[in-house]
Amino acid sequence: MTSPSLHPFDLFGIDTLLNDEERDIRDTVRAMGDRDLRPHVAEWFERGSVPARELAARLGELGVLGMHLQGYGCAGTGAVAYGLACLELEAVDSGLRSLVSVQG
Repeated sequence: MTSPSLHPFDLFGIDTLLNDEERDIRDTVRAMGDRDLRPHVAEWFERGSVPARELAARLGELGVLGMHLQGYGCAGTGAVAYGLACLELEAVDSGLRSLVSVQG
């Protein structure tokens, strides 16, 4: 495991407590949120709806739906990785995080 350098916004050095897989999951979900979700949140809010099926398919491809469950084709990741994924989705929109946690 490599030791990450401290980020100026990581005031408590939390990144040093994460393993490589947890950081990768967090970074992947963060990048997807910034690239594919955040630009559309205001539009979805104004319209009063989201493309739920499309979003569920994308989030399923990303591997976050049921990611903390064992079996059923789910990844069985740990609670920390699941929490980090939910944290990143919550940072984009709480409804998106709810979609993931309810489907899990």
